[in-house]
Amino acid sequence: MQCALNFYGVPGTGKTMAADALAKRLGKRILKSGYADIESKYVGEGPKMMKAIFLAAERQDAVLFIDEADSLLSKRLLSVSDGSAQALNSMRSQLLICLDSFKGIVIFSTNLIANYDEAFLSRLINIRFDAPNSSERERIWRVHLCENGVRVPLGNDIDLRAIAEKYEFVGREIRNAVKKA
Repeated sequence: MQCALNFYGVPGTGKTMAADALAKRLGKRILKSGYADIESKYVGEGPKMMKAIFLAAERQDAVLFIDEADSLLSKRLLSVSDGSAQALNSMRSQLLICLDSFKGIVIFSTNLIANYDEAFLSRLINIRFDAPNSSERERIWRVHLCENGVRVPLGNDIDLRAIAEKYEFVGREIRNAVKKA
């Protein structure tokens, strides 16, 4: 199965959590990577690392998850005047080659899809993660406070609907608020 997904949207909306859930649902390991795992100060090493990460995911039959993908999928540089710009373009070209030959599932995640190169966008199934609306926020509050084996005692004056309407938090902010409380 070959599938290239791109999860994009504001921070804290569940992109990484969705990648984990998808891998779990498929009964596969998830291999997480990012720019820091691929980039190298040595010319030519970035493309080799890129190829190695895709190969490792394919051999392990794992879902490959690349976070903060805008650093890798950004528009290629047109004016290449130094070695670092050339290395970056080479790495992006290698990524295109890896995407075309990869026999598995790769998920990219970003908050900055506007920076993507069109060559990458045309190869991906793009899925937007929006900030939750008021009723969705109320549901997230309930999940973190009152469900899945959790039962936080709430005072009679606590109105989760009013809290969800007043504070436009994303899921990560709600989870962190509950954990800190």
